[in-house]
Amino acid sequence: MSYDRIEVRPLAGALGAEIRGVDLRRMDNQTWSEVHQAFLEFQVVAIRDQQLSPDDIMSVGRRFGEPNHYPFVQGMDGYPFIFEVIKEPQETRNFGGGWHSDTTYLAQPPLATLLYAIETPAKGGDTLYCNTAAAYDALSDAMKDMLGRLKGVNSAGLKHSGGRAAHHKKIGGMKIQGTDDADSYEAVHPIVRTCPDTGRKSLYASRAHTVRFEGMTEDESRPLIEWLQHHQTRPEFTCRVRWEPGTMTVWDNRCTQHSAVNDYNGERRHMRRITVGPQTPA
Repeated sequence: MSYDRIEVRPLAGALGAEIRGVDLRRMDNQTWSEVHQAFLEFQVVAIRDQQLSPDDIMSVGRRFGEPNHYPFVQGMDGYPFIFEVIKEPQETRNFGGGWHSDTTYLAQPPLATLLYAIETPAKGGDTLYCNTAAAYDALSDAMKDMLGRLKGVNSAGLKHSGGRAAHHKKIGGMKIQGTDDADSYEAVHPIVRTCPDTGRKSLYASRAHTVRFEGMTEDESRPLIEWLQHHQTRPEFTCRVRWEPGTMTVWDNRCTQHSAVNDYNGERRHMRRITVGPQTPA
């Protein structure tokens, strides 16, 4: 597609683009149509040079879908769907590290996540993304057929990271809540899902959240889950977003995974996040 109202600069061969020349607060319908098309085409869009209040973030988020509730961090005062992602200089554990798609343990996970940069370190603090649709396309026909018959049991417990409560206790700069009940959040979704907007199939399993395949034990499931995680994050399926204050990045949770790089100890990083578009994977 050609873009007349916005400038689109691809980040990598597999996915990702920077968008410039747009003010998200003042988009007409054609400009929004181009932004949305870039989102579907590139799966991750980093929109630079924005000045967004919480009201603006809510307004932009609603263009992609209705807000999703995130159970483990308290929202901002007056904005329960937006929460602060903060790592203070003295902290060593970050939020969002490790490859995953957001909240796959919910019955209706969000189609999109919006993350807005307020304060960024002088270097580091990037986010990595991978294209799980391209990863699916690269599989053999036999593997596609087998995976197409599997469903994954997804849990919020972060069992393979020491448990969510222990994990979040090391994140002191954020308003963590409800982690003792994390194991109660569990949902079953297809390992291969189809995006209703594009018709593309993608892998939908992660080391972080997928604990087993339905009808199988964790021990039986773990080797294939680990293989899928490694396959999805091969370099040729990835891109990297470098943050700066005023960047709004939006990614498609239906066909990507992401991982926040924790390489800026001693510096502060402050973002605001909202997830939108509850959708049942199919």
